[in-house]
Amino acid sequence: MKHARKALVFLILLVTPLLLAGVLPSAIYNEVEATLTPLTTKVSVPSYEDLTPILAYNDFDMDNYASALSWAGDGSPDTPYIIEGYNITSDSNSILIHDTTKAFEIRNCLITSYSSGAGNGIMIDNATQVAIVDTVVIHKSDTIVVRNVPSLYIENCTVSGGGSSVYIHNCTGITITECNIYDNFSNGIYLDECNSSMITNNVINGTVVGAGIRLIESHMATIIGNHIFECAASGIWATFSHSLTIEKNIIHDNLFFAGAMCGIHLDSSPYAQIISNEIYDNARNGIYVVQSDWVNIFDNDIYGNSDHGIDAINSINGTVEQNNIYENGWWPVIMNSLCGIYLGSGSNDWYISENKIWNNTPTGISMEFANDIQISNNEIHDNVQRGIYGGGAGISGDLRILENEIHGNGYDLASGGIVLYGYENCTIERNWIYNNTGNGILSGGIGNNITDNEVYDTIGNGINIEMTNENRVVENTVYNNTEAGIFLYAGYSDVLHNIVYDNDVGIHLYGSHWCSMYGNDVGWNVQNALQEGGQLNNEWYNGLADYGNWWHNYDFSGTYGISNYTHIVTSDIYPSKSLYAYSAGPIEFEILETGNILEWEAYALNPSHYVVYINSTILVDELWDGNNITVNVDGLAHEHYVALLIVYHISGHMWGNSTIADVEDLTPPSDIDGPSLIEITLGDEVSTQFSSEDPSGITWAVNDTVNFEISSTGLLTNNVVLRIGDYVVRITATDPYGHTATLDVTVSVGAPVGLPTELVLAIGAGGAIILLIVGVIVYKTKRG
Repeated sequence: MKHARKALVFLILLVTPLLLAGVLPSAIYNEVEATLTPLTTKVSVPSYEDLTPILAYNDFDMDNYASALSWAGDGSPDTPYIIEGYNITSDSNSILIHDTTKAFEIRNCLITSYSSGAGNGIMIDNATQVAIVDTVVIHKSDTIVVRNVPSLYIENCTVSGGGSSVYIHNCTGITITECNIYDNFSNGIYLDECNSSMITNNVINGTVVGAGIRLIESHMATIIGNHIFECAASGIWATFSHSLTIEKNIIHDNLFFAGAMCGIHLDSSPYAQIISNEIYDNARNGIYVVQSDWVNIFDNDIYGNSDHGIDAINSINGTVEQNNIYENGWWPVIMNSLCGIYLGSGSNDWYISENKIWNNTPTGISMEFANDIQISNNEIHDNVQRGIYGGGAGISGDLRILENEIHGNGYDLASGGIVLYGYENCTIERNWIYNNTGNGILSGGIGNNITDNEVYDTIGNGINIEMTNENRVVENTVYNNTEAGIFLYAGYSDVLHNIVYDNDVGIHLYGSHWCSMYGNDVGWNVQNALQEGGQLNNEWYNGLADYGNWWHNYDFSGTYGISNYTHIVTSDIYPSKSLYAYSAGPIEFEILETGNILEWEAYALNPSHYVVYINSTILVDELWDGNNITVNVDGLAHEHYVALLIVYHISGHMWGNSTIADVEDLTPPSDIDGPSLIEITLGDEVSTQFSSEDPSGITWAVNDTVNFEISSTGLLTNNVVLRIGDYVVRITATDPYGHTATLDVTVSVGAPVGLPTELVLAIGAGGAIILLIVGVIVYKTKRG
C-alpha cells in the first residue's frame, strides 16, 4: 500500500507541471494560425477525488454508480449524469461503459496508469449521448476509444502517451474541439465510419507511426483550424471518405516514416474541399491525392515540402486555384518528378488556374501520362529547371496552356518555360514567356498548336519543335532569344504569320521536311533564316496565294535566298519587305495656299507608329496603320524646311526618310482698314486704330514723323499740337519680305464752335491754346 501511495504521489508530481503549463507546444505565428481558437489550460488545479475504475455494462450499472457516487443529473439527454473530478489511476481499464441508454458527461477527470501504457483509458461502446470535457488521459494503452455513439462531444481534453489516442468508430455527428493530443504511438484522432464530424481547433503532434488525423469511411467531415505537426504518417490521412472540408489548418513538419508522407493525404476520398490551409515542411508531399476525384484545392500556402507541393495520381476533375506553391522538391527523387504540382497517370481533366508557383525543384508543374489538363492564368517563375513539364510517350495529352506568365525558369539546355515530350494535340496559347533558360517553349509531341504567345529573352531557343510532326506555330511574337527564335526539327509542320526579330537566327530548320513557312515577319536577326540538314520539300512561301515572308533586308530584287550557313539552298520566291518609307517629293507653296500635302510611300506588315519632324520639331506623332503616310503642312511660315518621317515597326526598329518644303510669302499685307479722314477740334489728340493682316507679320510706318507716329499695333497718334488746317499722312504696312499696303489719311483740325477764324489765324496756332480763353471772353464782350 505504501508503494502504491508513493507511486501515486510521484505520478501527481510528474503530471502537475504539465497540467499547469497547459502541455502546449509553442506555435509559429502566421496568418492561418492567428485564426485558431486559443486552447484553454486543461486543468487549472489538479484536485481530484481518487476513484477505482468505473465499469458499467448496462443502465442498471450506470444508475448504481450514479446513486453510490452522487452524480449530478438523471441520465436523460437534457440532464446527463456528470462524472466529474476523479483521479482514476489503474493498470487496467479506467472507465469502461457500454450498452447504456443513459446520457453522461465525463468532466474534469485525470485518467492514467501506474505503469506507462497499461490498460485503457476511456472505453465507451453502444451509448446514446456522451461528452468528454476538460479531461486528461495519459500513459494508457488506448487513451479514448468510443464506438457506436450517435451523439459524441469531446472538448478541451489532453491526450498523451497512449498507444492510440482518440479512436472513434461508427459515431455520427461528433465534435472534437480544442484538445491537445501529443506523443501518442498511433494516430492522434482516428475516425472509422463516422460521418458528419467536426474536428476543430485541436493541437496534434508527435505520433510515432500514425497520422495526426486519420479517417476511414468517414464522410462529410469538417476539419478546421487545427495545428498538426511532427506526425509520422501524414498530418491528415483520409481513406474512402468523401466530401471532406479541410480548412484553415496549419500542417507542417510531418515526418518520414513510411509510405506517402504528406501534409494531407486523400486516398479514394472524392469531393474534398482543401481551402486556406498552410502546409509546409512535410516529408514527401504537401497534398497527396490518389484515386480521389473532384477535389478542390483553393487558396492554400504550400511550401517547403520535400517532394511535391501537390501530387495527384489516378484522380480526375480536380481544381487547383489561387494557391501559393513554392520551394517544394528539395528531397532526393523517390518517385515521380519533384515539383510544385504533379499530375501523374490517370489524373485527367484537371483545372489549374490563378496560382503563383515559384522556386520549386526542379519544376513548377509536372505532368506524366495525365490528359485533358487546363493550365491558365498562373504565374510560374524561377523554378530550378522547368516552369511546366509534360512527359509520356504517345500520350493524347490535350493540354491547354493558356494566358500564363512563365519566366525565370531553367538552368541548362533541357530546361525551359514549357517543355513537353510525347504530349499530343496540345494548345499553347496567349502565354507571356520570358527570361527562361534552355527553351521558351519546347514541343516534342505530335499535333501541337503554339499560337499567339510572346516569347523573348530566352537563353536558348524561343520556340523549339523537336523531333515531331504536324505542329503549328502561328501568330507568335518571338524576339531577343540567344539562339533561334523558332527552331524546327520536324516534319509536316507549319510556321505561319509569326513576328520574329532580334534573335541569333530568326527561323532555323534542321533536318525538317514537308514544312511550310510563310506570312512571317522576320527581321533584324543576326541571320534571318537558316535551313540545314537532310531537308526535303520545305517551302518558304504560299504557292497558292503567291506570297511568302516579310524580311527586313529584302531589297526588292527577285527572290530571297535561304542559306545553310555557307550557301543558298532554297528561296522565298514571293518575298516582301518588313518596313520601308520612300522620300516624299519636295513641295513649294505660297504661304496662304491650302491643301499642301507631304506624302510618303511607306509600309509595314506590323506597324507601331510614325513621327514627322519639321526642322527637328515634332509635327505629328501618331499610331500607324502600316500604309502610306500623308501630312498636311498648311500654315507653315515663310522658310526652307526639312521634313523628316520616321516609321516604327512593332519591334521598335525604324526607318527614316526626309524631304524638302519651301514656303514663300509673296502676298502683300491686306488693305489697311481705318478712316481716310480724321476730323478733330483744335487742341484735341489724334488716337485712331488701323489694321491690316499678313501671315508673316506687319511693321507700321508714317511718312510725316514730325507731326505723327504709329505704334507697332497700328495706333496713329500726333506728336505735336496740331494747328487749324488739314494734314495728309501716308500710313504704310510692310511684311518682312518688303510687300506693302498704304493708306493716305487726312487729319483736319477745326476751330472751336463760335470762335472767329480771323482771330485764330492772327494769333497763330502756337498761341491758340494760350489765348483761347481770352478770345472767348472778347467774343462774348462784343456780343454783349
